[in-house]
Amino acid sequence: MTEREAWVALSAADLPPRTVLGLLDRFGSAAGIMAAGVDAVRTAGRLTPAEVGRFAEARERDRSAELAQLERLDVRLVSIRDGQYPANLRQIHDPPPVLFVRGSLEAVDERAVAIVGTRRATAYGRLVSETLARDLAARGITVVSGMAVGVDAAAHRGALSAGGRTIGVLACGIDVPYPRETMELRERAVAQGAVISELAPGTPARRERFHARNRLISGLARGVIVTEAPERSGALITANLAGAQGREVFAVPGSVNSEFSRGTHALLRDGARLVESVDDVLEELSLPEIAAPQAGGPPSVPPASDLTTDERSILDALSLQQKHVDDVIYECGIPSSRASAGLLMLELKGLVRRLPGNMYMRVR
Repeated sequence: MTEREAWVALSAADLPPRTVLGLLDRFGSAAGIMAAGVDAVRTAGRLTPAEVGRFAEARERDRSAELAQLERLDVRLVSIRDGQYPANLRQIHDPPPVLFVRGSLEAVDERAVAIVGTRRATAYGRLVSETLARDLAARGITVVSGMAVGVDAAAHRGALSAGGRTIGVLACGIDVPYPRETMELRERAVAQGAVISELAPGTPARRERFHARNRLISGLARGVIVTEAPERSGALITANLAGAQGREVFAVPGSVNSEFSRGTHALLRDGARLVESVDDVLEELSLPEIAAPQAGGPPSVPPASDLTTDERSILDALSLQQKHVDDVIYECGIPSSRASAGLLMLELKGLVRRLPGNMYMRVR
């Protein structure tokens, strides 16, 4: 059995990561583990009866169809002993012994930040996620997320729009088209970063697999930003995992009337760092900016000289936190007609975005 085939078979056995790492130390390689035999592996790994059954089945099954599919998708296998294995991920308590990778893993990915949140994101949640991801990517930061609909998709889109790198972490086999709504986004991420999974080819997405996937999202990153999440959300699980892994946790405030901001507000009460702009993240993580991508980046911000006095005043009053038009008018101290005209011009220039309920936020 080749090393590649052995890793596919060993992944299909679905043994705990730390068990596999111990077996790897004992037998030297994935092929060595599979060649050792069921009894030797059971003793060395202290496998449960269920684990023994899965391992025995994995050794006997023909993997030619799965290997052919991986070849068609140009999937690489990166083990924890490979130099390309992500440095941040190697540091966590239970790193995956092997990753199935489409795209490329680069040394620059050590400068990574994860953005997570609810699948049922509001317009505000999607916009703030995309804006933060775009601004991070434009400053040379790799954006990590889970390739789900909602906040995840917005984060990946934002990074891609800036011409930056993004890594999507799947809760299914890398050949499984789930969720279908983000398949086009997945292909774009492969071209501008990577899509990865620790699961064997063909593994379907199930509820319990998302918790394991979340530890990889936080493990790949230096910090995790939760942009929008209700009180019970997988994003909060990711935030808790990040804290346990020694990562910094950030949260974006939202409306006190929105159920989708209750999770982020709870994180802020528990000590998460408040995020109003990308500078809050870069400063906290001590991540200096590096050269922005040369192509595909966001449009340049108009110089201050191109803005009227009213437009500059309005822009200074706005941030990533949504604000009602009445509050903008009050803070700027200008008549409502001039404020409305200024907001419209700033929206046309791509500097602010109008949200439902006459709410506005700054996007550049």
